[in-house]
Amino acid sequence: MRYPSHQQQSDGALGEIIGIDFAQLQPGLVIEHRPGFLLDWREARARALIAGDHAPVLVDPEAAAFAGEGRAAISETWLVSLLVAATTRAFGRVVANLAWENVAFPALARDSDYVLARSEVLSRRDSASRPSQGIVRVSTSGATADGRILCSYERTLLVYCDHHGPHAEAGYF
Repeated sequence: MRYPSHQQQSDGALGEIIGIDFAQLQPGLVIEHRPGFLLDWREARARALIAGDHAPVLVDPEAAAFAGEGRAAISETWLVSLLVAATTRAFGRVVANLAWENVAFPALARDSDYVLARSEVLSRRDSASRPSQGIVRVSTSGATADGRILCSYERTLLVYCDHHGPHAEAGYF
């Protein structure tokens, strides 16, 4: 099955598609989210300071390098937020996050790690109380280019069903 990223418009232009349709989010579907992203300790430090998190491992270069065994350790919360951002193109029709489960950090994320995100649809069903929406459960992981998994989690999403939601009215496809 093909999942086009763009749709031909009446004026000949291409419109970028936001989110895979609910009907296509079938169990077993694997999505490789691209591009990947490069972890940068300075950026992670700036985000920690904005959030008011002043833990030494997050804001002190020496403490971060010690925790990262020579390369600065990256905050787990920053890593999760980057993975969620990497998945928003595919899961762009989400109404709400219903649950986060089985969040794990099996390996330490460090400055200059290049991370690739991958998701698999575990299940989906129509919503019993919202006829224009469905519930999708996905497993997402972030791994380095050499396959070292840094983070994984399962997420249950409430998703607009095909041709419902604010997308068309807002000019999205």
